[in-house]
Amino acid sequence: MAVVAVVGLAISGCSIGSKVNGRAEPSPGPLPTLRDYEAQRVEWAPCGWPREADCGEIRVPVDYVHPEAAAITMPLVRLRATDPGQRIGVLTVNPGGPGESGYEHVLSALAPEDTGLRKFRIRYDLVGFDPRGVGRTAPVRCLSDRAMDEYLATDFTPVDEAGRRLVADAHRRYATACLRNTGSLLGFVGTESVVRDMDVMRSALGEAKLNFFGFSYGTRIGQLYAEQFPDRVGRMVLDSIDDPSLTPDRWDAPDTPDGPPPPGELAPRDRLVRTMLDACAKRTDCPVGNDPEAAMQRLRDLIARVDAAPIPASDGRRVGSNLALLGIFQATYDERYWPRFESAFADALRGDGTGLAELADRYVGRERGRYSSSDPAFWSVECLSDDPSGWRSKPEDVILGELAREAEWAAARSPLFGANRVFSTPLCLFWPVRPTQESEGVDAAGAPPILLLNNSGDLATPVEDAENVAATLADAVLVISEHDGHIAFDNGSACVDAAVVAYLYDGVLPADGTRCTD
Repeated sequence: MAVVAVVGLAISGCSIGSKVNGRAEPSPGPLPTLRDYEAQRVEWAPCGWPREADCGEIRVPVDYVHPEAAAITMPLVRLRATDPGQRIGVLTVNPGGPGESGYEHVLSALAPEDTGLRKFRIRYDLVGFDPRGVGRTAPVRCLSDRAMDEYLATDFTPVDEAGRRLVADAHRRYATACLRNTGSLLGFVGTESVVRDMDVMRSALGEAKLNFFGFSYGTRIGQLYAEQFPDRVGRMVLDSIDDPSLTPDRWDAPDTPDGPPPPGELAPRDRLVRTMLDACAKRTDCPVGNDPEAAMQRLRDLIARVDAAPIPASDGRRVGSNLALLGIFQATYDERYWPRFESAFADALRGDGTGLAELADRYVGRERGRYSSSDPAFWSVECLSDDPSGWRSKPEDVILGELAREAEWAAARSPLFGANRVFSTPLCLFWPVRPTQESEGVDAAGAPPILLLNNSGDLATPVEDAENVAATLADAVLVISEHDGHIAFDNGSACVDAAVVAYLYDGVLPADGTRCTD
């Protein structure tokens, strides 16, 4: 396929451009200006497979401050509207993460099962893309597959200074590998760059307005696009709202706590696991028994046991506490994973960690022993969204001491996940690249109304965050679905689905504050 040619130059010794004999080489052409990028037009050609899809690509500058320096290629996929006479325009999507593939998400509309997107293909061309650093678009590279397995086998519930040093070493190896294998592109994969890429894409598609459906982290992209380009927003739906004003949860532990943490209500994830066990216990065939309290205690005992002595999985890995907890954590995202959790839990009690490892693989993007770019992309984006002035402002021993105190407080509220989450998720404290965008809310003044969706029981993007975003945006309508789990659209509520269809097809918004109870 052909597009307007622009240059791709070397970045930290790694060329970004076409491949010649398996090696990345600079693309020929004059040094472009930003206007050259915006003047591109996508030239579509049949993908070959799937036969219904068209493929194209655009080029975007690595650094929008210096667009002449280097470029990357962003592949695009299109499914044309099935009713061209009623075509509205182009609808682009982002399924979240950060790190999920919008390219693959669009192709899911061709799957035998209806993924929800299919209904919009009647009157929209669906166009998918992978944000920079993800999948097909200059993916971030960090650890090898084997090294990633070793990283995830780390004991992230250290009990002493030596254990905490091992945790720091593991995070440092991960972060250092990202810079070594990705080069200086690592500093240019933040949301602010993705938003600029989307506007170049809009222009290259020949669209005056961007129609956009974003999920989870995709809602952050949508908000920031509307903030920067309010006059270029078409119809925008944001599902499961990521509040850009928030920094990562630190469990509200004080810097210098006086004594042990006070007792309190269990954290939502632990409560949800108990709900999962309650639901299982109501069935006569529950594989972990009909006493949910006893099952919860067996689960905690299991985590302590595999922490001390990991159990085998069928692929040869050893499943310790971190991999087991990742598997359980993945199951809390969607009720459809609950049966897999039940059987995995029962198998683990018998000494087989295969099921928990497979659930964990879903969470970290591992398939058949190979890792996708989803986990590296997640951290690469997250670590650029923080206060630049606070980057590496504390010595490592101070950081580890603070994490130890946080872990004590976290374990009091979340006996299952707390301490592990505190020590397994501070990768940004060791990140080799300075943050580029401080967390702050946006109002997107001047943009047309934005339709917001959120489940009332969503633990990944809590409804309180959606309410805060709805109050901050200048013009937004919030629909709350009385459901648990992550993602409201195409997830069991006809009320939610009808609201989305009415807006994307006819521009008709529901009443603000609508609550869907079906």
